[in-house]
Amino acid sequence: MKIRGLIFDLGHTLIELPEDPERLRREMFAAALKALHRHGIPVEEAAFTGAVEHWMAHRYGQWQEDWREYPLVETFALALSELGYGERSKELVQEVVRAFLAPQEARWQPFPDTFTTLEELSRRNYRLGLLTNSGDADHSWRLINRFGLRHYFDPIVISAAVGWRKPHPALFLRIAEAWAVPPQAIVVVGDLLDADIRGAHLAGMRGVWAAMAAGSGPLSFPNHVRPDAIIRSLGEILVVLNRWESEE
Repeated sequence: MKIRGLIFDLGHTLIELPEDPERLRREMFAAALKALHRHGIPVEEAAFTGAVEHWMAHRYGQWQEDWREYPLVETFALALSELGYGERSKELVQEVVRAFLAPQEARWQPFPDTFTTLEELSRRNYRLGLLTNSGDADHSWRLINRFGLRHYFDPIVISAAVGWRKPHPALFLRIAEAWAVPPQAIVVVGDLLDADIRGAHLAGMRGVWAAMAAGSGPLSFPNHVRPDAIIRSLGEILVVLNRWESEE
């Protein structure tokens, strides 16, 4: 069936994060701790880091089983409650979460061929949607707006705003319904096999693995999730579409 629409992931698919993970982690926790201290909450660094990472790991396990999104503001509130600082306003916790995410936000940047690829896909009249897993919807919107991505995509679906995460097939099928396009005519492009490619297949769509963050070495396929195609740069999606269209 002729491809009529593409659903893109955001992080590590349209934008990249060229940063040492451990250094970035330290900066993020330091920024959150600074925000807490500014509000007179004298939490100790190791205790705070440990509590947040404990709840992150716990909720990671939960959403792997039920595919629900657990917002970061709730995770941070649970960590603060565990440390004896539970009576805090949601606005304060949101401020701490924003401080936590700020060092990461500053480092994201588009892949070199992001905009030329999106422009060409738009020129070819493909429908384009954006579907991203995110524990903080405002964080995702700030990135989308910062890079001028909003006008390329309709709809834009962020897991923290809808309560479900990829690979839940309903997220993909709702986009197909909004477009009035059959799932078989839609391609999903993303960097995570278990979220993007598995979700695409559960919804009856094709899945293209954007393997830019996987490095240049041999690729492995855990959990028996096999993409329909693999790209090492975003612009290669045009080659994949050309090949599939020539096979129709």
